[in-house]
Amino acid sequence: MSLLKKIDILFFIYLIFSTVLIVLTGDIENQWELISVHLLIFLLVSVLIYYDSLSKQAFIAFLRSIYPIILSGYFYSETVFYNKLLFQNIDPFLVKIEDAIFAMQPSIEFSSYISNKLYSELMYFGYFSFYLLILAFVLYAFYKRKEYYHQAIFKLSISMYLFYLLFSLIPSMGPQFYFSAPENTLPDAYFFDHIMHFIQAVAEQPTGAFPSSHVGISVIILMLSRKNVPVFFKIAWPFVLLIILSTVYIKAHYAIDIIGGLLIAPFILYLSNILYKFPAKESQIKEPNA
Repeated sequence: MSLLKKIDILFFIYLIFSTVLIVLTGDIENQWELISVHLLIFLLVSVLIYYDSLSKQAFIAFLRSIYPIILSGYFYSETVFYNKLLFQNIDPFLVKIEDAIFAMQPSIEFSSYISNKLYSELMYFGYFSFYLLILAFVLYAFYKRKEYYHQAIFKLSISMYLFYLLFSLIPSMGPQFYFSAPENTLPDAYFFDHIMHFIQAVAEQPTGAFPSSHVGISVIILMLSRKNVPVFFKIAWPFVLLIILSTVYIKAHYAIDIIGGLLIAPFILYLSNILYKFPAKESQIKEPNA
Protein backbone atom coordinates (compact mmCIF):
# COMPACT_ATOMS: atom_id res chain seq x y z
CA MET A 1 0.00 0.00 0.00
CA SER A 2 2.92 2.39 0.64
CA LEU A 3 3.54 2.54 -3.12
CA LEU A 4 0.03 3.78 -3.88
CA LYS A 5 -1.02 7.35 -4.34
CA LYS A 6 -4.59 8.47 -3.83
CA ILE A 7 -5.23 8.52 -7.58
CA ASP A 8 -4.12 4.87 -7.80
CA ILE A 9 -6.56 3.81 -5.09
CA LEU A 10 -9.46 5.60 -6.75
CA PHE A 11 -8.49 4.16 -10.14
CA PHE A 12 -8.46 0.61 -8.75
CA ILE A 13 -11.82 1.22 -7.04
CA TYR A 14 -13.31 2.22 -10.39
CA LEU A 15 -11.67 -0.79 -12.05
CA ILE A 16 -13.27 -3.11 -9.47
CA PHE A 17 -16.64 -1.36 -9.72
CA SER A 18 -16.75 -1.63 -13.51
CA THR A 19 -15.65 -5.27 -13.31
CA VAL A 20 -18.58 -6.00 -10.99
CA LEU A 21 -20.92 -4.33 -13.50
CA ILE A 22 -19.51 -6.54 -16.26
CA VAL A 23 -20.21 -9.63 -14.16
CA LEU A 24 -23.75 -8.48 -13.39
CA THR A 25 -24.63 -8.16 -17.08
CA GLY A 26 -24.55 -11.93 -17.52
CA ASP A 27 -23.38 -11.36 -21.08
CA ILE A 28 -21.11 -14.40 -21.39
CA GLU A 29 -20.09 -13.52 -24.94
CA ASN A 30 -18.37 -10.29 -23.86
CA GLN A 31 -17.75 -10.98 -20.17
CA TRP A 32 -14.51 -12.90 -20.38
CA GLU A 33 -12.99 -10.60 -22.96
CA LEU A 34 -13.78 -7.50 -20.89
CA ILE A 35 -12.65 -9.09 -17.63
CA SER A 36 -9.41 -10.20 -19.34
CA VAL A 37 -8.80 -6.61 -20.44
CA HIS A 38 -9.41 -5.44 -16.87
CA LEU A 39 -6.90 -7.97 -15.55
CA LEU A 40 -4.37 -6.82 -18.12
CA ILE A 41 -4.93 -3.19 -17.14
CA PHE A 42 -4.52 -4.10 -13.47
CA LEU A 43 -1.22 -5.86 -14.17
CA LEU A 44 0.17 -3.12 -16.41
CA VAL A 45 -0.73 -0.34 -13.98
CA SER A 46 0.68 -2.34 -11.06
CA VAL A 47 3.96 -2.84 -12.93
CA LEU A 48 4.08 0.86 -13.78
CA ILE A 49 3.50 1.84 -10.15
CA TYR A 50 6.17 -0.57 -8.91
CA TYR A 51 8.70 0.43 -11.56
CA ASP A 52 8.09 4.11 -10.82
CA SER A 53 8.90 3.47 -7.15
CA LEU A 54 12.30 2.09 -8.17
CA SER A 55 13.11 4.29 -11.13
CA LYS A 56 14.27 7.88 -11.15
CA GLN A 57 13.34 8.39 -14.80
CA ALA A 58 11.31 11.53 -15.48
CA PHE A 59 9.35 9.92 -18.31
CA ILE A 60 8.21 7.03 -16.10
CA ALA A 61 7.09 9.48 -13.41
CA PHE A 62 5.20 11.49 -16.04
CA LEU A 63 3.56 8.34 -17.40
CA ARG A 64 2.65 7.33 -13.86
CA SER A 65 0.85 10.63 -13.36
CA ILE A 66 -1.26 10.47 -16.55
CA TYR A 67 -2.08 6.75 -16.97
CA PRO A 68 -5.71 7.28 -15.81
CA ILE A 69 -6.16 9.84 -18.60
CA ILE A 70 -4.53 7.54 -21.16
CA LEU A 71 -6.88 4.70 -20.17
CA SER A 72 -9.97 6.89 -19.91
CA GLY A 73 -10.98 6.39 -23.53
CA TYR A 74 -11.25 2.65 -23.05
CA PHE A 75 -13.37 2.96 -19.92
CA TYR A 76 -15.70 5.34 -21.72
CA SER A 77 -16.23 2.92 -24.60
CA GLU A 78 -16.90 -0.14 -22.45
CA THR A 79 -19.83 1.45 -20.59
CA VAL A 80 -22.00 0.42 -23.54
CA PHE A 81 -21.75 -3.19 -22.34
CA TYR A 82 -23.26 -2.61 -18.89
CA ASN A 83 -25.10 0.72 -18.88
CA LYS A 84 -28.54 -0.88 -19.26
CA LEU A 85 -28.53 -2.71 -15.95
CA LEU A 86 -30.99 -0.21 -14.46
CA PHE A 87 -32.60 1.55 -17.45
CA GLN A 88 -33.05 1.22 -21.18
CA ASN A 89 -31.76 3.98 -23.48
CA ILE A 90 -33.27 7.32 -22.51
CA ASP A 91 -32.90 8.75 -26.04
CA PRO A 92 -36.69 8.80 -26.69
CA PHE A 93 -37.08 10.90 -23.54
CA LEU A 94 -34.28 13.27 -24.60
CA VAL A 95 -35.81 13.66 -28.06
CA LYS A 96 -39.15 14.62 -26.48
CA ILE A 97 -37.40 17.22 -24.32
CA GLU A 98 -35.70 18.66 -27.41
CA ASP A 99 -39.07 18.91 -29.18
CA ALA A 100 -40.65 20.56 -26.14
CA ILE A 101 -37.87 23.14 -25.71
CA PHE A 102 -36.85 23.87 -29.29
CA ALA A 103 -39.82 22.60 -31.33
CA MET A 104 -37.23 20.77 -33.46
CA GLN A 105 -34.14 18.59 -33.20
CA PRO A 106 -31.06 20.90 -33.12
CA SER A 107 -28.69 18.01 -33.86
CA ILE A 108 -30.50 17.44 -37.16
CA GLU A 109 -31.29 21.02 -38.11
CA PHE A 110 -27.93 22.63 -37.25
CA SER A 111 -25.87 20.90 -39.95
CA SER A 112 -28.74 21.24 -42.45
CA TYR A 113 -29.04 24.99 -41.85
CA ILE A 114 -25.28 25.62 -42.23
CA SER A 115 -24.10 22.94 -44.63
CA ASN A 116 -21.09 24.38 -46.44
CA LYS A 117 -17.88 22.37 -46.27
CA LEU A 118 -15.74 25.15 -44.80
CA TYR A 119 -17.99 25.52 -41.74
CA SER A 120 -18.22 21.73 -41.46
CA GLU A 121 -14.42 21.57 -41.45
CA LEU A 122 -14.35 24.07 -38.58
CA MET A 123 -16.89 22.01 -36.63
CA TYR A 124 -15.02 18.73 -37.15
CA PHE A 125 -11.79 20.43 -36.07
CA GLY A 126 -13.66 21.79 -33.05
CA TYR A 127 -14.72 18.30 -32.01
CA PHE A 128 -11.20 16.95 -32.61
CA SER A 129 -9.74 19.78 -30.53
CA PHE A 130 -11.23 18.14 -27.41
CA TYR A 131 -8.34 15.66 -27.49
CA LEU A 132 -5.85 18.45 -28.21
CA LEU A 133 -7.27 20.45 -25.30
CA ILE A 134 -6.61 17.65 -22.82
CA LEU A 135 -3.11 17.05 -24.18
CA ALA A 136 -2.27 20.75 -24.20
CA PHE A 137 -3.54 21.24 -20.64
CA VAL A 138 -1.51 18.31 -19.32
CA LEU A 139 1.69 19.44 -21.07
CA TYR A 140 1.26 23.13 -20.24
CA ALA A 141 0.65 22.41 -16.55
CA PHE A 142 3.59 19.99 -16.49
CA TYR A 143 6.09 22.42 -17.98
CA LYS A 144 4.76 25.77 -16.72
CA ARG A 145 3.08 25.05 -13.38
CA LYS A 146 4.92 22.12 -11.79
CA GLU A 147 3.63 23.06 -8.32
CA TYR A 148 0.02 22.82 -9.57
CA TYR A 149 0.45 19.94 -12.02
CA HIS A 150 -0.34 16.94 -9.77
CA GLN A 151 -3.40 18.59 -8.27
CA ALA A 152 -4.75 19.54 -11.70
CA ILE A 153 -4.17 16.08 -13.21
CA PHE A 154 -5.75 14.40 -10.19
CA LYS A 155 -8.91 16.50 -10.47
CA LEU A 156 -9.09 16.11 -14.25
CA SER A 157 -8.67 12.33 -14.02
CA ILE A 158 -11.26 11.91 -11.29
CA SER A 159 -13.69 14.15 -13.16
CA MET A 160 -13.44 11.89 -16.20
CA TYR A 161 -14.16 8.76 -14.18
CA LEU A 162 -17.07 10.40 -12.40
CA PHE A 163 -18.58 11.07 -15.83
CA TYR A 164 -18.03 7.42 -16.77
CA LEU A 165 -19.72 6.40 -13.55
CA LEU A 166 -22.76 8.36 -14.74
CA PHE A 167 -22.57 6.73 -18.17
CA SER A 168 -22.50 3.28 -16.59
CA LEU A 169 -25.85 4.05 -14.94
CA ILE A 170 -27.57 6.30 -17.52
CA PRO A 171 -27.76 4.80 -21.04
CA SER A 172 -27.95 7.28 -23.91
CA MET A 173 -26.84 6.66 -27.49
CA GLY A 174 -26.78 10.12 -29.00
CA PRO A 175 -28.24 11.36 -32.31
CA GLN A 176 -25.69 9.68 -34.61
CA PHE A 177 -26.72 6.27 -33.27
CA TYR A 178 -30.36 6.86 -32.34
CA PHE A 179 -31.64 8.43 -35.54
CA SER A 180 -31.83 6.58 -38.83
CA ALA A 181 -30.75 7.80 -42.27
CA PRO A 182 -30.98 10.45 -43.54
CA GLU A 183 -31.36 12.19 -40.13
CA ASN A 184 -28.10 10.73 -38.83
CA THR A 185 -26.11 11.49 -42.00
CA LEU A 186 -23.02 13.49 -41.09
CA PRO A 187 -22.01 16.61 -43.05
CA ASP A 188 -19.08 16.52 -45.48
CA ALA A 189 -15.92 18.56 -45.00
CA TYR A 190 -12.40 18.54 -46.43
CA PHE A 191 -9.99 16.86 -44.02
CA PHE A 192 -11.04 16.64 -40.39
CA ASP A 193 -14.27 14.82 -41.23
CA HIS A 194 -12.16 11.82 -42.29
CA ILE A 195 -10.19 11.94 -39.05
CA MET A 196 -13.33 12.19 -36.93
CA HIS A 197 -15.16 9.46 -38.88
CA PHE A 198 -12.16 7.20 -38.24
CA ILE A 199 -12.16 8.02 -34.52
CA GLN A 200 -15.93 7.50 -34.35
CA ALA A 201 -15.64 4.14 -36.12
CA VAL A 202 -12.80 2.93 -33.90
CA ALA A 203 -13.53 4.48 -30.49
CA GLU A 204 -17.09 5.79 -30.37
CA GLN A 205 -19.87 3.61 -28.98
CA PRO A 206 -23.63 4.20 -28.60
CA THR A 207 -23.13 5.31 -25.01
CA GLY A 208 -22.35 8.33 -22.85
CA ALA A 209 -24.38 10.98 -24.68
CA PHE A 210 -26.05 12.49 -21.61
CA PRO A 211 -24.60 14.55 -20.06
CA SER A 212 -21.91 15.48 -22.56
CA SER A 213 -18.48 14.66 -21.11
CA HIS A 214 -16.86 16.50 -24.04
CA VAL A 215 -18.52 19.68 -22.84
CA GLY A 216 -18.24 18.88 -19.13
CA ILE A 217 -14.53 18.00 -19.21
CA SER A 218 -13.75 20.99 -21.43
CA VAL A 219 -15.48 23.33 -18.96
CA ILE A 220 -13.68 21.64 -16.05
CA ILE A 221 -10.34 22.29 -17.78
CA LEU A 222 -11.31 25.96 -18.06
CA MET A 223 -12.27 26.02 -14.38
CA LEU A 224 -8.99 24.35 -13.39
CA SER A 225 -6.93 26.78 -15.46
CA ARG A 226 -8.78 30.07 -14.85
CA LYS A 227 -6.93 31.01 -11.64
CA ASN A 228 -3.91 28.73 -11.71
CA VAL A 229 -3.00 28.70 -15.42
CA PRO A 230 -4.56 31.97 -16.68
CA VAL A 231 -2.54 32.09 -19.91
CA PHE A 232 -3.84 28.67 -20.89
CA PHE A 233 -7.39 29.75 -19.99
CA LYS A 234 -7.22 32.67 -22.42
CA ILE A 235 -6.00 30.38 -25.19
CA ALA A 236 -8.40 27.53 -24.45
CA TRP A 237 -11.83 29.14 -24.12
CA PRO A 238 -12.39 29.72 -27.89
CA PHE A 239 -11.66 26.02 -28.48
CA VAL A 240 -14.14 25.07 -25.75
CA LEU A 241 -16.77 27.17 -27.52
CA LEU A 242 -16.01 25.30 -30.74
CA ILE A 243 -16.30 21.98 -28.91
CA ILE A 244 -19.73 22.94 -27.54
CA LEU A 245 -21.04 23.89 -30.99
CA SER A 246 -19.44 20.96 -32.80
CA THR A 247 -20.88 18.24 -30.56
CA VAL A 248 -24.36 19.13 -31.79
CA TYR A 249 -23.32 19.95 -35.36
CA ILE A 250 -21.75 16.53 -36.03
CA LYS A 251 -24.64 14.81 -34.20
CA ALA A 252 -22.57 13.37 -31.37
CA HIS A 253 -24.94 14.96 -28.82
CA TYR A 254 -28.39 16.40 -28.38
CA ALA A 255 -28.56 20.04 -27.34
CA ILE A 256 -29.91 18.91 -23.96
CA ASP A 257 -26.68 16.91 -23.49
CA ILE A 258 -24.75 20.16 -23.78
CA ILE A 259 -26.95 21.82 -21.17
CA GLY A 260 -26.48 18.79 -18.93
CA GLY A 261 -22.69 18.92 -19.37
CA LEU A 262 -22.56 22.63 -18.55
CA LEU A 263 -24.71 22.24 -15.44
CA ILE A 264 -23.03 19.15 -14.02
CA ALA A 265 -19.40 20.18 -14.66
CA PRO A 266 -19.14 22.38 -11.51
CA PHE A 267 -20.67 19.61 -9.40
CA ILE A 268 -18.26 17.01 -10.83
CA LEU A 269 -15.32 19.30 -10.12
CA TYR A 270 -16.66 19.92 -6.61
CA LEU A 271 -16.64 16.15 -5.96
CA SER A 272 -13.12 15.95 -7.39
CA ASN A 273 -12.02 18.69 -4.99
CA ILE A 274 -13.50 16.76 -2.06
CA LEU A 275 -11.69 13.59 -3.11
CA TYR A 276 -8.44 15.50 -3.53
CA LYS A 277 -8.69 16.96 -0.02
CA PHE A 278 -10.03 13.79 1.57
CA PRO A 279 -7.71 12.91 4.50
CA ALA A 280 -5.63 9.78 4.26
CA LYS A 281 -2.94 8.15 6.33
CA GLU A 282 0.50 9.19 5.22
CA SER A 283 1.75 5.67 5.82
CA GLN A 284 -0.68 4.31 3.28
CA ILE A 285 -0.83 6.95 0.56
CA LYS A 286 2.03 8.86 -0.91
CA GLU A 287 0.57 12.17 -2.11
CA PRO A 288 2.37 14.28 -4.70
CA ASN A 289 3.24 17.85 -3.95
CA ALA A 290 0.47 20.18 -5.12
